[in-house]
Amino acid sequence: MKPIIAVVAHTEINRFGILANNISATYTEAVEKAGGLAMILPFTQNREFIPILVKKADGFLFTGGIDVDPAFYGEKEISAMGPADPDLDRFQMAVLHEVMACRKPVLAICRGIQLINVALGGSLFQDIPSQFSAPTLQHMQDTLSFDVNHPVTIAPGSRLFDLFGPTLMVNSRHHQSIKDPGKDLIITARAPDGVIEAAEHKTLPMDLVQWHPELMLRKNDDMLCLFESFINRCKIVSKSVI
Repeated sequence: MKPIIAVVAHTEINRFGILANNISATYTEAVEKAGGLAMILPFTQNREFIPILVKKADGFLFTGGIDVDPAFYGEKEISAMGPADPDLDRFQMAVLHEVMACRKPVLAICRGIQLINVALGGSLFQDIPSQFSAPTLQHMQDTLSFDVNHPVTIAPGSRLFDLFGPTLMVNSRHHQSIKDPGKDLIITARAPDGVIEAAEHKTLPMDLVQWHPELMLRKNDDMLCLFESFINRCKIVSKSVI
């Protein structure tokens, strides 16, 4: 049986002025290509529904999206901040805490790594160009591209190192990144300018990347092993509940 992967929804106001769940098909396609069965875990204000929804899935994908409200890490918004939605942040953090309690696998991408870091007590650079101390690479592509932009150096002994070795070329579509790591997060990759590009949890099956592997899959299969590794961990969960 294919493991069920819950892609945790984002929200947007659609053209009719109605709040809508919103997930790019690139994420669900990546899950399916790696051998999983994707479903969207919808936004809800009813927190009592979240444990029921979490129980239905074997693994969870937290995707890219808008900025995380800096109030969650005790800061005021700077002028270079992008749009944020504290209701969305609260919902996704509630899902995360339930998933962690169940010890189910997580793969987080872009906003996902930032959201999880904040949920675990960490902080963010609200805007890398204006806040990062060292001269930086261009971390936000001018246009959407499936090409890679810069290398990252991967920490030996990490799960990423097992998959890719010491270095890896990645794409880049973010203007925020981890500043202070959250509780039990181990930094596993950095860009040449020092910006944190990946992390994993010390004791839980959680892998977090700042780049967009789902977009890279549109060009080649270099990132497929990242999704397959995630799906394989989810298969263990799936078998344990049959």
